[in-house]
Amino acid sequence: MDLRAAARRILGPEEYRKIRDEAVEAVAAYKRPRYLDLSDRITVLFEDAVTVWFQIEEALYAESDGRPIDGRLVGEAVRAYAPMAPRRGEVSMTLMVNLYSEGELRTLLPRYAGIERSVRLRAGGVEVAARPVFPEDYGEGALPRSIHYLKAPMPEGGGLAIAVIHPAASLEAPVPGETAEALRSGLYAEDVDWAL
Repeated sequence: MDLRAAARRILGPEEYRKIRDEAVEAVAAYKRPRYLDLSDRITVLFEDAVTVWFQIEEALYAESDGRPIDGRLVGEAVRAYAPMAPRRGEVSMTLMVNLYSEGELRTLLPRYAGIERSVRLRAGGVEVAARPVFPEDYGEGALPRSIHYLKAPMPEGGGLAIAVIHPAASLEAPVPGETAEALRSGLYAEDVDWAL
């Protein structure tokens, strides 16, 4: 399946249903080099327009429940997810705090408050900070989150690394070659018809 071609436009549930099994398998393989485990608690998925397209199609598929849906719902899904698609010169990532029991929602997750402001990309002696794609999710009174959508400018230079500088997680790891290549060859917001 040519994911890059498929992801250039939103198919909608009726058309997507025909390719869904193939798409699920293809996207799983596509994402594999985009995952980076920084520790047993912190995982990063480097996103691009293909991975965001898949989330939109899956959300619309689930919403349709086998029924046709109107253009308003398609527009809402695109508006909700499209900001996660990186533009050229950007890195988009989903940072996940891995929890292994329901109790950790209460006991462990609050310790990671503020982690969305603690991620850095480093390359060639340059360090850039990642910022939340949806800063409104972190307002006063917001509940702790285990999933954080972040973006950062792509630092120029060799030896790309990612760091988390936080009291609950002080980590740094080089971005492996296969992952760095996936970032370089990704599909960007400018490459698709649906990105805002």
